[in-house]
Amino acid sequence: MIIDYGSAAYFIPFLITALAVAALYFAFRGRTARTKRAVVLVLAALNIAQHLLKQFIYPHYESMAYPDLINTAYNMCATLILITPFVVLFGGRAFKQFVSYVGTAAGVLTMIVPHWYIGQTFFQWDVLRYYLCHGMLVATSLLPALWRLHRFNWRDFLKFPFLFFFMLIIIAFNDLIFWCLGVVGDYTDGKFFDMLYEANPCWMMHPDEGFGWLKDVIAVFTPDIFFGDAASGKPYVPVLWYAIPVTLLFWVLGFALGALLDGKRFIADMRAARARVCRIFSRGGVCPVAGVRIKYVRPEFDVGRKKRR
Repeated sequence: MIIDYGSAAYFIPFLITALAVAALYFAFRGRTARTKRAVVLVLAALNIAQHLLKQFIYPHYESMAYPDLINTAYNMCATLILITPFVVLFGGRAFKQFVSYVGTAAGVLTMIVPHWYIGQTFFQWDVLRYYLCHGMLVATSLLPALWRLHRFNWRDFLKFPFLFFFMLIIIAFNDLIFWCLGVVGDYTDGKFFDMLYEANPCWMMHPDEGFGWLKDVIAVFTPDIFFGDAASGKPYVPVLWYAIPVTLLFWVLGFALGALLDGKRFIADMRAARARVCRIFSRGGVCPVAGVRIKYVRPEFDVGRKKRR
């Protein structure tokens, strides 16, 4: 049971997560929205409990002092785990969609690329914890979308990058609090930036060394001024070093998912937009048949003088 790309151990978490989500979906599909929401909240509460009580549940954490940074909102997945119940109960439409999209993607991507556990045995406490918390994150993010507990609106895709950067602010603020409390780093040296650069939550400070190929992709969209240089000791500009590609990625994927999940509104809006374009560029406000190029017709004015009889 060694974890490696393509091995049996690699696919086990996918299978278990898919079966669990499918079982819950069909078991409560015909129930009321209140019951479905309660199921999501119970799963979210269990995930929060295992996150906050790591050192009491998993033996390999027993030597760590409480509270430790790993029990807090120290990265994107941890933050999503902690805020999910509040988003389900009180979140706005765009925020609920964002959590559904990002929570599902984050949980699945961690299973697709278990970078830290490649070559290790499957049956060890930290591996089981890793897949358990991310599998439950997938369930609590995906089930509300499958059960339509919140409305989807394709127009909200423009907000998603800004919600992501807002989450980064929450994570950085969380680390600042625990740095000031002396939980992580030495607050007396006043080097919070250095601590955050070393912790590197969500890669906001610099790219991860294990994903060099991804850094090359990001470099295509990011100006060199925002990139660091290890040889000269120049640091990366926090967040801005990947802000442009992240924004474009959220817009493209958000637009595609919104158009798919909110198809009726999307089609109606596209037809309305096409009608507005037709009124502007067509003569007499008549809209041409779909697929026909719209040609701008210059208006003609009769400015000649009338002949007298």
